[in-house]
Amino acid sequence: MIANPVASQFTGGSHRDVMAQLSKTQSVEAIWPSSATEATAAAADATSKASIVVAMGGDGMVHHVSQGLVGTETALGIIPAGTTNVVARLLQIPSRPVKAARLIARSERTTTIGVARMTLRRGTTETTHYGVFACGLGLDAEVVVKADSDPYRKYRFGSIHYARTAIGVGVRTFPSRRPHLSVTTDGQMMEATTALIQFRDVYSYFGKMPLRLSRRRPAPMTVLVMERLRRHRIPQITINVLAGRELESVKGIEVWLRVERVEVRADPPVAVQADGESLGMVDQATVDWFPDSLRVVGGQSAL
Repeated sequence: MIANPVASQFTGGSHRDVMAQLSKTQSVEAIWPSSATEATAAAADATSKASIVVAMGGDGMVHHVSQGLVGTETALGIIPAGTTNVVARLLQIPSRPVKAARLIARSERTTTIGVARMTLRRGTTETTHYGVFACGLGLDAEVVVKADSDPYRKYRFGSIHYARTAIGVGVRTFPSRRPHLSVTTDGQMMEATTALIQFRDVYSYFGKMPLRLSRRRPAPMTVLVMERLRRHRIPQITINVLAGRELESVKGIEVWLRVERVEVRADPPVAVQADGESLGMVDQATVDWFPDSLRVVGGQSAL
């Protein structure tokens, strides 16, 4: 079990209770990584000896542990202990750590889900990352960077902090941003400032606030491309988000359906994020659908 002790809902008592619950049916080893890189490395190392790797923390810990498990036979277990716990909610995993641990300890069923595989390039450097519930370039990635710059408010206010940050970046920063992304997929191309890739029914890292790109379910992916963010369109976008309405009706936004691969070139470089985790700045990005690539213990097949 790989745990993040600084997750907003983590306590030493809950960790002991979870370990005790898992130990009833499994041989369990506790790992305390000191960084995101160590969490991913620990998960990858465990695939040679463990049938399940449990991530105890928020969506960030789930993201980092998943990076080491995609494409392997080792399953991911989730003990939600963060602020929003989007992946756990989508999988209908119990919100209480002990109940989630009991589900992992007793469950003989795993669900296999797909992920978004992201090949990112900056200069001569190329890296691969996987998005479990969300990824994007431009506006949402800059919101993540800005939100992370104030860890106290992120810890204290969670999704409210993200929502306020999104409005702030949208009003103050992005209206002056000119299109610098070339977004291409399936014969379609658009110059844009932002590209959002949806591959779950809900695209969100704002807690329970969904961001619906289209009326249709992504199959496998839906891509929202925004040319520019005009200030006079921000109220309509905000109302649509709060009301759970789709964004495809907003002028200046295109939504592409049934996408399996999308390519983005940026000049100057653009910020990119996956699962609410900043992945830095890139010149090029390729996002393609990687089906049946991550095994998850328990929960429902909502993902």
